[in-house]
Amino acid sequence: MRLPHPSLARDERGTSLIEFGFLAPFLAVLAMGIIDLSRGLAERFAIQQAVNRGLELVQARPAVAGAEATDLDYGFVVEEVEEAAGDDATVTMTRWLECNGVVAANVTGTCAAGQDSARYLRIRVAKDFQAEFYYATIPMTATGAVRTQ
Repeated sequence: MRLPHPSLARDERGTSLIEFGFLAPFLAVLAMGIIDLSRGLAERFAIQQAVNRGLELVQARPAVAGAEATDLDYGFVVEEVEEAAGDDATVTMTRWLECNGVVAANVTGTCAAGQDSARYLRIRVAKDFQAEFYYATIPMTATGAVRTQ
């Protein structure tokens, strides 16, 4: 049996296009994953930077003359962190007192005479990241703490 065009059996033109057609879906999915991953990492870094900014504000705040550490109001820090983290972020601030390394029940109280006292402040930001191609919501959190006294 003779082929009508014997040169077609040896013709290799267009094979690269066919091979690319097999690889194109894989490359597209890979590119979309890299885009989502990079956007997610950028968002995670942004909320961690917001937490770090809040901790810097706590450290930089000058002590009010004659005020006790229990009287200091750090509400402005939450506002600053919320602004830096974005509208849909949830910011929580926790303060606690440790007497001789044990967390005290009353954060605004003082330790007994002779005990070592330390006051701490923790900032936590929670935010949901919506991926473009993954079609899922990924919860993200960033936390930081600093000793205030």
